[in-house]
Amino acid sequence: MSLDFIKKGHNKSSLDVAVRQQKQLRYFLCSEIQEDFNEDYFKNFMDRKHYTSDQFLNWVKNVLKPDNFKSFAKYLRNPNASSKLIDSRVKEPLSRVFFSEDSYFNYIINGKSIDFPSTIDDNFDERLFDAVLFRHNDILIHDMKDVNVPKRMFLGIDKVVSIDVDENEIERIAYTAKKIINGEKVYGYVYMDDMVYQFYEKDGDTPLVNEPHDLGKCPAVFVSKDCFDNDPVVRKSIFSYLRSDFEEYVFLKTVQKMVEPNGAIPITVKIKTNEVTSESDDIEGVAGTPMSVEELGSQQPSVRSKTSVKASLMQAGTEIGVPAVEKTDGSIDTDLAKNLITFYRMPVDSLKYLNDRIKEIEKEIVTSSIGDYSEGVEGSMNEKQIQKTFVSKEDKLRWLSNTMTWARKHSDQMMLSLQHGPNNVVSDVFYGSDFFWETPEQLFKMFLEAPNSIERKNILIRLTKRRNLFNLEKKRKETILYQIMPFASDKDFQLAIDNGRVDENTFELQNRFYYYINLFEAEYGSIVDFWNGIPSNDSGKIVFLNNLLIKLIEDGKKNISTS
Repeated sequence: MSLDFIKKGHNKSSLDVAVRQQKQLRYFLCSEIQEDFNEDYFKNFMDRKHYTSDQFLNWVKNVLKPDNFKSFAKYLRNPNASSKLIDSRVKEPLSRVFFSEDSYFNYIINGKSIDFPSTIDDNFDERLFDAVLFRHNDILIHDMKDVNVPKRMFLGIDKVVSIDVDENEIERIAYTAKKIINGEKVYGYVYMDDMVYQFYEKDGDTPLVNEPHDLGKCPAVFVSKDCFDNDPVVRKSIFSYLRSDFEEYVFLKTVQKMVEPNGAIPITVKIKTNEVTSESDDIEGVAGTPMSVEELGSQQPSVRSKTSVKASLMQAGTEIGVPAVEKTDGSIDTDLAKNLITFYRMPVDSLKYLNDRIKEIEKEIVTSSIGDYSEGVEGSMNEKQIQKTFVSKEDKLRWLSNTMTWARKHSDQMMLSLQHGPNNVVSDVFYGSDFFWETPEQLFKMFLEAPNSIERKNILIRLTKRRNLFNLEKKRKETILYQIMPFASDKDFQLAIDNGRVDENTFELQNRFYYYINLFEAEYGSIVDFWNGIPSNDSGKIVFLNNLLIKLIEDGKKNISTS
C-alpha cells in the first residue's frame, strides 16, 4: 500500500504548483550570487525557441527586442533589487514578532510544568521565521535520531513525491531521501503516516526500514498555516500576491541602471570620419568617404588623439580641430563645429516618471509586507493616521505570529510526544499579539493624559518594555522596579501628601527609591534573581519586596539613633 502510494504520486499536480510558486517567489526574495556575464550564453538564450529555467528572463525576453534584452541582461545584477528591498526594509520589521509583550511558551511533561524542555532546540525560532518568509511551502518532518532522542528538519517541497492532506493536516507523505544502512549511503524514499515510518530503496519492493510509532498522526506539519487558492498542498505566503510587483520592480530598477549612464555618458551622433589606423597621429580621410579631404575641400578638420588613433573620436582626451571658414559677409561659419558631434540625453521627464514609478512599486511591496511604508514622516501625521499605521502593522505581525505559533505548537507537541508519549505532554505556544509599535514620545503623551494612577503605572511599565525591547535583562529589572515603586508619578505622590496619606517610611522610600534599591541589592543580590526566586504570584512578590525595603529603612533609622 505504501509503495503504491509512492509510485502513484498523489497530488502530483499540486506539488508541482507548490514547487513552482516557491521557486518564483524565492527568485525575488533571496536572489543568487552574481555570475560573470557570458556573451555567448545570452546570444544562445536569445536564439532559443524554448524557455529556460529562469522564468523572469523568459518574461523579459518576450517583452524586449533582442538587442535591448542583451543590454538588459548585462545590467541585471544579483542579488537583485527586490531581494535587497526585502532584506533591508521588510525582514527586520517582521522580526519584531520575537519581542511581543504577551508571548508565552508553556510545556507540561508527565504533569510537571517545564520552562524550556531540553528536547526543544534553541535556534528553532530563527529557522522557522526564515522558513515562513522564504520557504513557506516546505514541511517540518519529525523523526528519531537515536533511542528516545527526537529530531526535526525542514523538508523542501521539491523533495516530496506524494502527499495526502485533510484540510491542514498531512495524513500521508513520501519524499526522496538517503539513509546510512550498514555504513553505506542508500538512496530511496521515506514513507510516513499515522502509524509507521518506512524507507524504500530506489526501485526496491520491500522496506529496508519499517518502524511503527504511537503519535496517532503523521509526524509531518506544514510550515505555513493557510492554504493558497483552496489547494491544501499549496500554502500561503506573506508575499503570495506580490510576484507581479516584484517582477516590475526588478525590471524597472534594471532599466533605470541602463538609462542612468546617459546622464554622464550621453548618446552621441557625429559626422562620420575615416579614422586611419596608422602609427601617425594625423588622421586624414580617404577620398570618397564622408568628411574626406575630397569632400570637405578647404574645411578639413585636424584630429589629434592623445590616446590612440584606433580609438573613437569620443574617447576622453581626444582633440578635434575645426578650421575657421569665412562667410561672404566676413563672419566665421561655425556650422561645421556645431554639427560635427551632437549629444542626446534621456529626457528628464522620462527619468522622473521612471523614478516615481519605482517608488510607487517599492511602497506597495513594503506596505503589503509589513503594513506600512514610512521614511521618517510620522511627525507630519495626525493622531488618526498614526493609529491606522499601528493597526496595519499589528495585523501583519499577528498573521506572522499566528502562522509561526501554529507550526511551532504542532512541531513541539510532536517532538515531546516522540520522547515521552503523546498522552504525557502538553505544548501551549503563542508568539504574541502586542508588538510595541508606540514610540516613547507617544507613551509619554499618553502618560500625561492618563486619568488615574493605575493607568499611569501601566503606561510606565509599557514604556520601559518598549524602551528596552532588545535588552531583556534591563527590561525585567525596570518592570519590577515600577511595580514596587510606591507612586508612579510626582503628581500621584504630591496628591497623597496633600491628603495626608503618606507615612514616613513610604515618603522616604519614594524620595530615595534608587538608594534603597542599591542597598537591597548590596545585601540580597540581583533584584531580578530575588524576584524570580520568591515562590508566590506577582502580588505576593510585590508585598514581600516592599516589606524588605521598609525594613531596610527602619534598620537605617535605628543605626542612626544608636550612633
